[in-house]
Amino acid sequence: MAIPDPPASPPGWEVAPPDFVGVGAQRSGTTWWWWVLISHPLVGFKRGLHTKEVHFFDALQDVEELEAEEIDRYHRWFPRLPGTVIGEWTPRYMVDARTPHHIATAAPDTRIMILLRDPVDRYVSGYERTFVMARNAGKTLDEADVAADQTARGFYSTQVQRVLDTFPRERILILQYERCVAEPATEYRRTLAFLGVDPDHRNETFDTARGTTQAASKHELWPDLIDGLRATLDPEVAELGTLAPELDISLWPNFGGVRVG
Repeated sequence: MAIPDPPASPPGWEVAPPDFVGVGAQRSGTTWWWWVLISHPLVGFKRGLHTKEVHFFDALQDVEELEAEEIDRYHRWFPRLPGTVIGEWTPRYMVDARTPHHIATAAPDTRIMILLRDPVDRYVSGYERTFVMARNAGKTLDEADVAADQTARGFYSTQVQRVLDTFPRERILILQYERCVAEPATEYRRTLAFLGVDPDHRNETFDTARGTTQAASKHELWPDLIDGLRATLDPEVAELGTLAPELDISLWPNFGGVRVG
């Protein structure tokens, strides 16, 4: 996979490192929350110029240290008008081991955002979405490979610890999909305050309730698989509760028996 080239910046626009980078997690509401964020007048976004997911570091996992040319190319994804903040949200950044280090090198002052969802619900959504995308692309996937990948994406504590080891805690915001659904205005204000923009902006889409039900999967996920998934991820969820005490694990009913701390 080649490193993507950015579009040309409009004349007179400032080019600089991103003010924020969302790093995860896949199928946890990141696209929804992204559109919520860019509705704010001070969060910059222009169609055809900016994109939610840059995937810049995907092809750089074998690179120990970024070259100056690569850093400059990354910055050119983020032209902005004065007074606005701008960033991206690529959910796989939290999964790839070297990416947090590369982000810290390319954007040392950036703010990091993580949005997490019940790991079993996230697995089901990610598993099905992977096959939908494969069908649309005319590809055939091995179900065991997809299952392994989707299980690994639920190792939240391992991934969050990697981010915590790389960035100061005060520059990391950890959100919870279920809480964003239940209290969107409160979590929106919290996110805006973290980004340093006016937190009193009202998002009118919150007037419409967002559903939390999981669509039926076209690939049967039998009870033994779900039980095995819970058993595999129980230690990760327990450790996550210690790393991020702001999370309410009780909002993840698949892990109601997990003891934190």
